[in-house]
Amino acid sequence: MLNTIKKDGVSRFNISPFFFPAIVVGRASRVHKEVKLAEALSDRIPIFRRKGGGCSVFLDPGSLIVSAVFPAEGYSQIQAIFNTSNLWLINGLRKSGITSICHDGISDITINNKKVGGSCFYRAKGFAYFSASIIVSTDLHMMEKYLYHPPREPDYRNGRNHLEFVATLDSYFKALNIQDLSHELKMNLEPITL
Repeated sequence: MLNTIKKDGVSRFNISPFFFPAIVVGRASRVHKEVKLAEALSDRIPIFRRKGGGCSVFLDPGSLIVSAVFPAEGYSQIQAIFNTSNLWLINGLRKSGITSICHDGISDITINNKKVGGSCFYRAKGFAYFSASIIVSTDLHMMEKYLYHPPREPDYRNGRNHLEFVATLDSYFKALNIQDLSHELKMNLEPITL
């Protein structure tokens, strides 16, 4: 998507499950402080670095990735544009039947004070890129196994470990599956415009 917007300047979004277990670290993450490297390497869990910020995340086929790229002039109002992007996704989730969902911390998507999604943001000349991971049925025990407690956290986390702090959407919406949610979001989202 990044290469395409550089050519045509057209807003677009993509929705896809993540295809295999992996760890994705933020642009400025210090991997040895965020990832339990011995466990990840022993289990052959790949580690990738994203362009956006934030701390490390564990993804697997129960994680739904929603990404959007859109024109954005200049470099001002980064947090405001990030908030607009997060609200765009939250509204799409609400239209798709995911109720009681809200924004907390810098970029978390929550239900009942538990994180069910997180997002990151990348800004470059002429465009912005937003990406979120929605925790539909992600294996939270693997998250706890491979990730240390993050070096920084939102106030609402209150020191909780991953298993206490994070929840899967399918624990709240019993009939939910990743394919149906992906389809609903594709129907209920439009490309971001500023």
